[in-house]
Amino acid sequence: MTIVRRCVFLLPMLLLCAATGCAEQVSGEPIPAAGFRDNTAQPTQPRSTAITQVRIATPRSIEGIDMCGLLTPADLAEVGGPVGPPHADNPIAGACAHLLASGPENTAAAGFYEPFNVALSRQPRGVPGDIEGHSAWLYCELVSNHQTCTAATAIRADRTLLTMLSMQGASAADTSDQLFRLTAAALHKLPPA
Repeated sequence: MTIVRRCVFLLPMLLLCAATGCAEQVSGEPIPAAGFRDNTAQPTQPRSTAITQVRIATPRSIEGIDMCGLLTPADLAEVGGPVGPPHADNPIAGACAHLLASGPENTAAAGFYEPFNVALSRQPRGVPGDIEGHSAWLYCELVSNHQTCTAATAIRADRTLLTMLSMQGASAADTSDQLFRLTAAALHKLPPA
């Protein structure tokens, strides 16, 4: 199976392995999340309408939560089901990616990320959303013929739930709809804080 290797860009969009010249084909790792890169990069200011009040319907605890258990085979069945073992700390540290049987390099991931405002600033072309009363920031981009969408969902003041879905030949609308269902499934696995 051929997968895009992670590499860091110095572009203002702050992408992991966007379809530019530094991506190379290798075996073994899922395609990374669009719009996220290492935490040492300087965030940019969002171009979308700023969210003045971050909504967290029920603050969630992440202590003791296995990031690779946030998306189960039952959750992933709708998008093709997992194939092979999950990949911890992929596409970023604190997340876990699952290759999907629905197509080459199709990938779903979930994990924990920085505070909501940081996620928002790292994805300046994202759009606000809501997942069960929690502020969410959705960003989609076409990466190597895969529609790749990420959602950062506010779960407490210092952390977000990060979810990602990358589907070959899919539309942004279909991918984001499926991603929101995966995000809700992962959110339900987090106990109230």
